[in-house]
Amino acid sequence: MWFGIATSQSTVSNDQSQSADVYSDQQLNVDSNSDSTTAVTTSTGNSFVGSTVSGGLDVVSNQAMSGNTVASTSVSIAQTPGASFLSTTAATANSGDDVISSGWTLTGNVHQSSTGPTVDAEAVTDGANAFATDAATTVQAVANGQQYGATDSSVVANTTQSNTSTVEANGTGSFNYVSDSVVFSSTAAGNDLTATAAGNTNQNLGVTQTNNGALTQASMFTVFNSVQSSSTSAVATGNDVSASNTEGGLWVTDAQSNSSEVNATAVETASEFGTAQVTAEGVGNTAVAANIGPTTGVNNTQVNAGGVTSLANFTGGDGFDAAVSSSATGNAATGFSCSACGGVLNAWNSQSNSGGVSAQTQVTQTGSGRTTAGVATAAGNTATYYVATPR
Repeated sequence: MWFGIATSQSTVSNDQSQSADVYSDQQLNVDSNSDSTTAVTTSTGNSFVGSTVSGGLDVVSNQAMSGNTVASTSVSIAQTPGASFLSTTAATANSGDDVISSGWTLTGNVHQSSTGPTVDAEAVTDGANAFATDAATTVQAVANGQQYGATDSSVVANTTQSNTSTVEANGTGSFNYVSDSVVFSSTAAGNDLTATAAGNTNQNLGVTQTNNGALTQASMFTVFNSVQSSSTSAVATGNDVSASNTEGGLWVTDAQSNSSEVNATAVETASEFGTAQVTAEGVGNTAVAANIGPTTGVNNTQVNAGGVTSLANFTGGDGFDAAVSSSATGNAATGFSCSACGGVLNAWNSQSNSGGVSAQTQVTQTGSGRTTAGVATAAGNTATYYVATPR
């Protein structure tokens, strides 16, 4: 971790290599709590933060992880976790975060590589006989994750991410009765880059992502006897670029290649329910460049050769509203510029998909209900570029 306070250019050179396994495990057995229960389990191979609030910053960072990265959480609840329950499990091979808010420029040259056998996050929440008011379980596995943040400043950065690890985020959960809301979510990604901005910011980003692990998978399975509001979701992504900007210009040049099998599975069973939402989303490559500013430039190249599958399944008894959706996409790209800001959008798009794409939605309701909605969407390639007034 590095923080700079300067009146001119600061420089940071980071070189991290982790070859042994990184493993974290937590087992929590709870009979009854009056207030709350929280479980947080994280494993990270390499982590780096570079930040400045004054002057410019130049970052050169190299991160390599060749061991296993594993995080596991198991929570057993006999009666109640209290008014709130939160379980968070995250496994990340390489993590980078570079931030600037000085009004100057952040320049970056970042390389991340994950070659270990697995990046694995597992979470089990067992409250089959328990009562909860509000409950949430999140499980996340990411091989390479890089973030850029800018406030009233500029970012000029090149990022290269490469993954050959199997990436899995799997979770299961159950409660006898939830009086308010319960959210169970799993997220898995081979490579992820996120850039965000506030104020008058300019960003010029070059991104190369390669995901060749055997499997990139997110799954979540839940069972409730009686629940007021429930959400069960799984999102699996081979390569992801998400860049947002305000007031200034945004330019993104990305090249994404995925050959990993991508699978997202979300399954929920509720004997009695108020509202139930089940969502599964799988995508080989996705890139988003959204600018609430005058100029957006996108040069997008995506190649997907891996199969992409998604399954969303809901089985309910008596209830009110159930919404179940499943989407699977080989390549997806979106570019946006603000028309109210005098927006101009220039886009170059190339997408190639040779992997099978399958989306399935399954709904079984054995009792009475008010509304049932199911959506299944599969696409090989999809691209949307537009200029509009932001809402």
